[in-house]
Amino acid sequence: MYTEDTGASVVHSGDYDLIDVDQDTIFANGVHFHTTMVEGTLQAKLITGERLIINNGTVRCSGTIRVTSISGCGTLEVKGNLICDSIELIGSLYSEGNIRCSGDLTVTGKLSNIHRINADSVHLNGVVQGNSIYGRTLLMQPLCSTMYSRFGMTNYQERSNVSNIHAQEVDAHKLTCQTLHADTAALRDGSAVQNVICSTTLGLDRTSNVLLLAGNCQRIHLRTA
Repeated sequence: MYTEDTGASVVHSGDYDLIDVDQDTIFANGVHFHTTMVEGTLQAKLITGERLIINNGTVRCSGTIRVTSISGCGTLEVKGNLICDSIELIGSLYSEGNIRCSGDLTVTGKLSNIHRINADSVHLNGVVQGNSIYGRTLLMQPLCSTMYSRFGMTNYQERSNVSNIHAQEVDAHKLTCQTLHADTAALRDGSAVQNVICSTTLGLDRTSNVLLLAGNCQRIHLRTA
């Protein structure tokens, strides 16, 4: 590792057991790690390894991220695809490519994705802005705390907006969606969906609505919180 004229440290290509990023750091191409801990700011064209842990840091990748797991608290920005087994992040995740997660994807804060999200289980606490989400289960609920408005963090309390959702089971709050395919779905807290294709059960509270409904499903009324 050495320091560029810009003041950023550079990690050269190679295999590393542990990389501790506690300042502005750049990964050269060819870096592979078992664990990277990010407490400062990490920039890279490609990120490849096992465990990426963000500890109140920021990760910016202009290409693809391919790791086993992503966890921690902070900001993750990726312009290419994000491929992993699991994500458990508190903070913000911004993706301009596809997100492919073979296991669970959990974000508390804000998730923004331009293309497609694929995961076994998707659990979103906060706000999601996305194009398409595919998963076995999808749970979306807002963050309910006066702390966010008090400190001007209103972006964590916006409505979620997703164009297309395909899942076996969906439970969504404050969602705006064009098309939702599900076996069972529950829509709450002012959710509004244009087209729903549901095969088993569709639940709506009195604040939510569906414009067009297709499929042989039972429609039930949910109690408003």
